[in-house]
Amino acid sequence: MKHYNEGTFCWAELGSGNPAASTGFYTALFPWTTQSTTMEDGRSYTVFQSDEQDVAAMYSLGDTQLPSFWGCYIAVQDVGIAAERAVSLGAEIIIAPRRIGDKGIMCAFRDPTGAMVALWEAAEHRGSGVQHELYSIDWHELYTTDLDTAAHFYTELLGWSMEEVPTPSGRYLQFKAGADYAAGIKAIPQDMVNMSSGWGLYFKVPGCGEIIRQAVALGGTVVIPPTPVPGGGTFATLQDPQGAFFSIQQGF
Repeated sequence: MKHYNEGTFCWAELGSGNPAASTGFYTALFPWTTQSTTMEDGRSYTVFQSDEQDVAAMYSLGDTQLPSFWGCYIAVQDVGIAAERAVSLGAEIIIAPRRIGDKGIMCAFRDPTGAMVALWEAAEHRGSGVQHELYSIDWHELYTTDLDTAAHFYTELLGWSMEEVPTPSGRYLQFKAGADYAAGIKAIPQDMVNMSSGWGLYFKVPGCGEIIRQAVALGGTVVIPPTPVPGGGTFATLQDPQGAFFSIQQGF
């Protein structure tokens, strides 16, 4: 079972207004299989797997009119203490700490710039069984309305160390949890001023071009076309037919 150190992203969930359609899209786009269960409130919960390893999950929003979205979880040793610390740093609690059966304890909040993220204190469920392999989650990135406020919040909350990477498009901050790279943060571009702060995830793929062609054929939309990154690698951002944004990357 994969272990996640404090401050590293450990799990992701897709909240979907149409779980059947979302399942069809992602299992056609990636070589994923699924395992489904029913939650205590009667809604479906589906785990996406790659080579029999858990990648991420999906739950029903219970309303087909609601747009889908991807949400991310960060591993912590004590959700209660971390939630209190988040509030003291300016976060707004959306879901108070709650136990999820024998799986673990979670909470969710909006950071001081408005981005929503969740914390996870593991018990039986540690998180994704695989990361940084093909068709699994490879990176997490925050687009924010206030770069310095976001950087201060997460370094104080999670003990992340920070390094600034110069890029042609402006400041880019990378963060480590111990020796492990945890995430990146960038400011929302001037030409996207109506965008709100939000965390996004990247799936590792063998080639962005082919995945994009498949996504479009399945009803997805290209938000950011394939873009080379200085030093190597290419990424693109897509939107699935139910409204959820996600990114893909190759060569990292």
